[in-house]
Amino acid sequence: MSFPSTIYLRLCFLLLIVVLVPPKALQCAEATPVSKRPSILFIFTDDQRWDTVAALGNPEIRTPTFDAIVQRGTHFTNAYCMGSMVGAVCLPSRTMLITGRSLWHVPERAKQRPPGMPLLPLVLREAGYSTFHCGKRGNACTYGNAAFDVNIETDGRTAASATENADHALEFLKGHDASKPFFMYLAPPVPHDPCLAPERFQAMYDPAKLTLSDNYLPEHPFDNGELTIRDELLAAHPRTPEEMRQHLAGYYATISHLDFEMGRVIDALRARGLLDSTIVIFSSDQGLAVGGRHGLMGKQNLYEHVKPPLVFAGPGIPQGKTDALTYLFDLFPTICEFAGAKVPESVEGRSLAPNIRDHKLPGWPYILGAYRDCQRMIRDTRLKLVEYDAKGVRNTQLFDVINDPSELKNLAGESQFSDERARLELLLAKARNEFDDPIDFGADSTGN
Repeated sequence: MSFPSTIYLRLCFLLLIVVLVPPKALQCAEATPVSKRPSILFIFTDDQRWDTVAALGNPEIRTPTFDAIVQRGTHFTNAYCMGSMVGAVCLPSRTMLITGRSLWHVPERAKQRPPGMPLLPLVLREAGYSTFHCGKRGNACTYGNAAFDVNIETDGRTAASATENADHALEFLKGHDASKPFFMYLAPPVPHDPCLAPERFQAMYDPAKLTLSDNYLPEHPFDNGELTIRDELLAAHPRTPEEMRQHLAGYYATISHLDFEMGRVIDALRARGLLDSTIVIFSSDQGLAVGGRHGLMGKQNLYEHVKPPLVFAGPGIPQGKTDALTYLFDLFPTICEFAGAKVPESVEGRSLAPNIRDHKLPGWPYILGAYRDCQRMIRDTRLKLVEYDAKGVRNTQLFDVINDPSELKNLAGESQFSDERARLELLLAKARNEFDDPIDFGADSTGN
């Protein structure tokens, strides 16, 4: 057969395909049918520090449920809440999460949805998901919670709070149509103080046998602008090792109880044959200094202990970890990508799905952190600069968080780091401008 006749036959064959095959079958890629999309269980705890999980390096806490999630998934070692302009850091944290927007682009205490503001549950509903929320009413994004198909809000905290949230989740799963994917936002109000847990979980921890962090201090070394807020008055000044261990024991007991109750939810998914098609996300609104880290108790600071855990497990998610710099509001577009939902243009977060697929990919080039008008932080892949302005009294800290993760040695005043300090100061100014920070820290600090 001659070359021209070969081309002629191929053209005829292609024409036959076009005539006989339906147009949709010729598309290179189609949207995943709603029935085939994964369900998503998002466990978002209250004030849980990243290192309060045994599988993340804490040998003294018992967290078998969270351990199993870590061991079969991907965890992020550098997830950050951007911060807060109010003392209740959990409120802006949850608002940034549900809107996908950064700190100064969400209202501080709005009770109604601002016009045009994207909301994660609405986006997922449009994508075909049943949406469920159960969590605390206070210091939460209530208009975001109200956008769920099922919204159960609880008040206060008791030793049964984690049980109550798990019970509501189990009731939802019992009545859920398994042919439709769900997005379950389970946000129990623990381990936030008061740390309350049933006696059997309290009995797991003898305060005298618990180890305080190597950055424990009786007092913070200088005024950070927020040393007399409620969280810092939960224990006496100066801190004592005995009292700090008591607080740590209560914190751990509450987390172990929470872990047990979340295990009931995981078991229910497994019993219904849904676990293998469900992506589980585990995180918290921010961490906490409880135990006297740097002489502190609360979350109104920018040390590394305010990082929460962030773990993904489920179909298609590899096991391991990534050090990519991440904001919690990156969860909005990440969840949308899992769900096959369109990300609204106003969302500022970046999907973490590429970092989950390839643990070596970088995240944000730097992270900006803020607390009210008295603290600002910039962190790159190695160094972290924190600036303070406590009613005009200024201080600066510079830490090598790779070689000094406990932030024990302040490098701000050392001459060999002067160039790096200057670089980070410029980077901090750049980041604050990018995110529309309204506070002007003015001239640089003393370097104490």
